[in-house]
Amino acid sequence: MTGARRVLGIDPGLAATGYGVLDGNSHEARAVASGVIRTRPSTPRAERLRAILEGVQALLAEHRPDELAIEQAFVAVNVRSAFAIGEARAAAIVAAALAGVAVVEYPPATIKAAVTGNGSAPKEQVQAMVALQLGMSSLPEPLDAADALAVALTRLAEADFEARLAGQR
Repeated sequence: MTGARRVLGIDPGLAATGYGVLDGNSHEARAVASGVIRTRPSTPRAERLRAILEGVQALLAEHRPDELAIEQAFVAVNVRSAFAIGEARAAAIVAAALAGVAVVEYPPATIKAAVTGNGSAPKEQVQAMVALQLGMSSLPEPLDAADALAVALTRLAEADFEARLAGQR
């Protein structure tokens, strides 16, 4: 695969932080791993954030990605949940910084548009398109993991575009 790279995609959340590891480029990508780092609401917030930090650190150590791609926080109606997502994002970003792994960030609408062609696509459409683009025989579960794979796919597409631009200089 020309321009192949390994990307760890993160869909941050305090209760469930989705992750997805992809190898490849925008034309040919392979899912290496996906899943969710879960925390319990009854656990103190500091411990939940530590669990996310340590979970991402373990993923970085195991998979050795070239980059970590993460979804930016989206503030709709619930500001409290936006703060919790922001804290989970920070834990993942700090894990990457401690490992010396570059971080790239994407707004939710950019991820949805990159994967489905529609910046306001529902999660189920993102999930279906991730499965189609990765040649998966079943839908990636849960939705948080599918979203994380979508983040990684977005990074692979952008990296290919950046490489083409660099080659034109």
